[in-house]
Amino acid sequence: MTYFTFPKLSLAVAIAVTSFAAGSVVSMDAEARTFSGDRYVNRDKCYKVKKIPQLVEYDTKGIFVRGSSRSWSGNMRRGGAVVRNKYNDPVYIRTARVLEDQHYTLIPKKCR
Repeated sequence: MTYFTFPKLSLAVAIAVTSFAAGSVVSMDAEARTFSGDRYVNRDKCYKVKKIPQLVEYDTKGIFVRGSSRSWSGNMRRGGAVVRNKYNDPVYIRTARVLEDQHYTLIPKKCR
């Protein structure tokens, strides 16, 4: 059986080159993952301003004025005239109640 042998000096050089190559790969990998640097942090908060109108509730039957009724229209004394027994709807005054007064609201958004 024949063994391949290196001279002692070449073996030492081969081991040194191999360990240097392996060490440089590990150190490059470590440097690629960690680094330090300066940066500016923007802690500003930005909002979009929107005006909200007053929210009002209207009640069409707010204040009672007069109930429903019936009335006659036409001339009953004239012979052959057409008379009508007319229906009159009830009457109310509309009222308004403010549920939410007008105001501004701020809506969060990204700063540019």
